[in-house]
Amino acid sequence: MRILIADDESINRRILLEMLADYADCDVVVNGLEVIEAFTMAHEQKRPYELLCLDIMMPVMDGCEALMQIRKMETVMNISPDDRVKVIMVTAVDRPNEILQSYNGDCSAYMIKPINKKALINQIKEIGLLK
Repeated sequence: MRILIADDESINRRILLEMLADYADCDVVVNGLEVIEAFTMAHEQKRPYELLCLDIMMPVMDGCEALMQIRKMETVMNISPDDRVKVIMVTAVDRPNEILQSYNGDCSAYMIKPINKKALINQIKEIGLLK
């Protein structure tokens, strides 16, 4: 499995990387524009990401805009809904129902920082990427 971790805070990137490194090949980026670039490159190399851990509040391009652009790209690439990258929105904002509703089903899950490893792994299992 390949995972892309996007967060502008280096400590958050490092924590997520340490939590997920045993389960997948992980790449890290610091803003939404880099998310789009990494996502595009992964598809060009025929090695797409299965999971994106996406911070909402980032500079240059936030996670919300990055997610919308990724979903548009997947539509253009004729990627079926079942094969789209799974996205876990990661943020300090503690309003999960409001956040999930605003994405119209475009994200798979929502997690509040600080992230707990057991909860994160359970969430990845719930969305069907780990057994």
